[in-house]
Formats: sequence, C-alpha cells, structure tokens
Amino acid sequence: MGDVMRPDDSALTLNFNLEVQHTLKVDIPPGGEKFELVPAGGWQGWLQAGRKPVRLFRDQTFQISASSRFKMYIECKRWTTLDCVIEDAAGRRAVELQVSVSLPNGLTDLAGQPVKHRRLQTGANNAQIFKPGFYVDRAPGVLHFEVPKDEVDWMLSASIASPYSGSVTVIWDSEI
Repeated sequence: MGDVMRPDDSALTLNFNLEVQHTLKVDIPPGGEKFELVPAGGWQGWLQAGRKPVRLFRDQTFQISASSRFKMYIECKRWTTLDCVIEDAAGRRAVELQVSVSLPNGLTDLAGQPVKHRRLQTGANNAQIFKPGFYVDRAPGVLHFEVPKDEVDWMLSASIASPYSGSVTVIWDSEI
C-alpha cells in the first residue's frame, strides 16, 4: 500500500482469498514397473545345492512427496480374499502374493504410528490411510512384494516346473 494510502482509522482490515493445493507425487525408478521375485541370495542355493528358498520377494523403492492424507490399496489381475495371486503359465496353479509398504519418516498411520511393512489389500474399501506430520518431499519408501514360505513350498513341490506371473497395481489416492 505504501505511502499513497493514509488510513484515517486506527484499524485496517484486509481480506485475503487463498487457495491451498496439496501435493501427492510418487516416483518409481525406470524399470520399476516390472520385476522378478527371487530368493535371498538368488537361485544358486536351489540350483547347486537343492536348498529350497524360504521366500520369494522383491523390495521396490520409490520416492514420495506428500502434504496431506492419502490412502493406498492394490488392484490385481487375479486375487484371493484380500491379496493378489500370481499364476503358472498354464493358469492351473495360483499362489498368494503379499504386498506391503514402508513409508519414510514423517508419514504415519492415522494413530501416528510409523509405517513399516504395512500390508496392502485389494480394493478401495480395504485401503490403508496415511498422513504426513510435516511436508515430505521426495523421501524414499519401499514396496515389498513377497510369496510366503508355505506358498513357495507348494510351488516347488509340484512335479511340473513352470514360470509364474501376475499383475498388481498399487494405488496412491489423495481423494479420501
């Protein structure tokens, strides 16, 4: 207002209209949309010594920026009650694929607890809701994909070796 305006009252009222735009941005590294599940240490223990893997897994990193609450859930090509499944090439055998998430410092669940290996389930009705304690900018998180031990045992006990595949979509949704 400068020195051009000279109020003749001891109070000055200013009205502001502000628009707040929240951020929810997730970056997955190149090639991160497609991967293989492998045992810890790779397949050499199985191929050379016949040691069955305890589990098959992949930890996929991502970077997240968030300024407000958001929810996460998964959608799958095929699923069981709440988890996705991967199936053999012939489509005769399917095994459970568990998906969980670990979020960076500053993002918690609604109770304020840190998010470490929090299980994600299929469908928006089963979504997990998370909130920032402060603005999180390009902080690292991890998606954990795992076929548990009992499912791996079943896969390896079958007399027919077959590759397994499946499709999982992880959804980060700012509309709560």
